[in-house]
Amino acid sequence: MASRPPRSEPAAIVARLAGPGRSDLARYLVRQRWFAAKTRGIDALAVRDWATLDEDAPLVLLLLDVDGDRYHVAVTVAADAAPPAVMARLDGAAIVDAHDDPRFGRRVLAAIAAGRRFDGSAGRFAFHPTPGWSFPPDPDAVEARRHAGEQSNTSVFLGGGLVWKTLRRPQPGLNPDLEITRFLTTQTSFRHVPRLAGWAEHEGADGPATLGVLQEFVANRGDGWKHVLNALRGRLGAGPARSGPDPLVEEMRRLGTITGGLHAALASDAADPDFAPEPITRDDVARWAADIRRDVEAGDVWGLAGGGAVPVDPNGAGVARALRALEALVGTVKIRSHGDYHLGQVLKTEDGFVIIDFEGEPARPLAERRAKLPALRDVAGMLRSLDYAAHAVAFELPAAERAPALAMLTAWESEARRAFLHGYRGAAAASPAALIPRSEEELLAVCAAFELEKACYELRYERNNRPDWVAIPLAGIRRILLTPERA
Repeated sequence: MASRPPRSEPAAIVARLAGPGRSDLARYLVRQRWFAAKTRGIDALAVRDWATLDEDAPLVLLLLDVDGDRYHVAVTVAADAAPPAVMARLDGAAIVDAHDDPRFGRRVLAAIAAGRRFDGSAGRFAFHPTPGWSFPPDPDAVEARRHAGEQSNTSVFLGGGLVWKTLRRPQPGLNPDLEITRFLTTQTSFRHVPRLAGWAEHEGADGPATLGVLQEFVANRGDGWKHVLNALRGRLGAGPARSGPDPLVEEMRRLGTITGGLHAALASDAADPDFAPEPITRDDVARWAADIRRDVEAGDVWGLAGGGAVPVDPNGAGVARALRALEALVGTVKIRSHGDYHLGQVLKTEDGFVIIDFEGEPARPLAERRAKLPALRDVAGMLRSLDYAAHAVAFELPAAERAPALAMLTAWESEARRAFLHGYRGAAAASPAALIPRSEEELLAVCAAFELEKACYELRYERNNRPDWVAIPLAGIRRILLTPERA
């Protein structure tokens, strides 16, 4: 039997990337959308652990330590590839991302179905099926296709019913996307999320770290952000005349009902310490208020000009009023929640929406992303997203056309906001757990406080990335401070 060429040896690939090809690998990493330190460059890069998923060609799983951050990369070799796709070269062949090779998705599927484990040099790469899940009998016959256009993670479609999502920045501990979808799949009847079919993790000296999740693929028309923006663009083109119920507003009512159902499901198991609802205390309220106050001060919100020379909140009265509203949360519960909820985190389906991506804000530590919070923090995130959608469509127009368009769009946003909250209140109130304050006035005021927090985050982001869009969070902040109990 002929020996395998040196370029096909997994150890040779790893040695190249960890040694002579390390600078090439570093240049490759900073070009990737999922790499978090593009502008800083790379000082230290090392292979922390690796294992062979498949000897043929081969497929190699890598954990990289990059300036103190950890990344998950799967590689294979190709006869040739375009320079931007090449991590390094070995004996004339190109070392490339394995996600573009259909064999990778199929081998992951087979490993999950069989519950396989692969020993690494410093740990173990373990694949787990969700108990009772029915897998395709022949993974090698399944079509595998990489999903384009992602940022923080990388997905592969497997046939018509599954999708594998590689988590590019694994951290020691239980990833909320795995934890929450597993809970919802196995412990509840809530079905407006893609069900979990399996997952992979690295078992190392610092504990397990989630490497990826295999989920049910749900047929959809795209994410909620694109859906709403396209509908609003069409509305501007068609003019203001409309009779009867607004279909897009009714969709937002449906989304509110689904969101309330999600929170009720997440609060449904008092016996599981990771998901059991916990009473909100005055200490909790004081801590959240202090966090929001810090965000306000960091964004210099106290003295924001209200469209002229007069500060909108010169003495901080509006901020103080918004923060006092959080006291209405005492007597309700904190729960596990989405953590980064907006229109881009839902998919539009034929009859409603499904909710995706439960990782929380990726920049936050894992412990913070797993913390229990008021359900209304998610609600506030979606309300800010509706506001952003209205303004984003207006900002696409020439400056002279924005004012009349924005008047129409913000009128829609007010309707959509009321509809979303109406649907949400009905579903959340049906939960045995006290997810929301008793009165509608208190609910709106609490949402305003958390919207202020979100708008301050948006303000920082726009100042650093899209200065022309700073007006959107500024308008939201002014509106919250001047009319904090807006319906």
